[in-house]
Amino acid sequence: MIVLRSRSPRRKQVLESLDLDFRVEPEDVDERSFPKESPLEYLKRITLSKLGTRSENELLISCDTIVVHNHRILQKPADFQEAVEILESLSGRTHIVYSGLGVYDRGLEQFAFDSSKVTFRKWGKEQIRNYVEIHSPFDKAGSYGIQDADGPVEHYEGSYTNILGFPIRMFFQYHRLWEKYLKGNQA
Repeated sequence: MIVLRSRSPRRKQVLESLDLDFRVEPEDVDERSFPKESPLEYLKRITLSKLGTRSENELLISCDTIVVHNHRILQKPADFQEAVEILESLSGRTHIVYSGLGVYDRGLEQFAFDSSKVTFRKWGKEQIRNYVEIHSPFDKAGSYGIQDADGPVEHYEGSYTNILGFPIRMFFQYHRLWEKYLKGNQA
């Protein structure tokens, strides 16, 4: 049985679209960053922390997504004003979205991540305020959702599901490697 350690409705949708049998059991973790911690160190630490309590009989999956602009992690906004400020800082610019995947299966813990470049259209203050009022992006890193039709994304390079919050390429790569490992140990 797969256990998804996430509250994200978007991650749940991705797994449902793959027609996988899973259940959702989120883990609460402190997502504050440490001094001098790089974005990728942070991503790995938080993603693996979300795996939580391990069980030998279950395949555990955790994810975390960060938006990085000018070498700084843009977290989920605390309120309306912070969401507006984050979107203003990204307006007309390109940033990177990293999504980490943590997997725990039969005593083996794995971490992988994917990255995508996202470029925002140039937005005025009124457009940004309207977007935040309509979409309330307070549960989203970088204060936006790629799935929002009227959102700020002009274009992106990389994986859509990575930007959505689930690095699907890493998930499939993990499964191929694990199948090889199992076949090698059965000989």
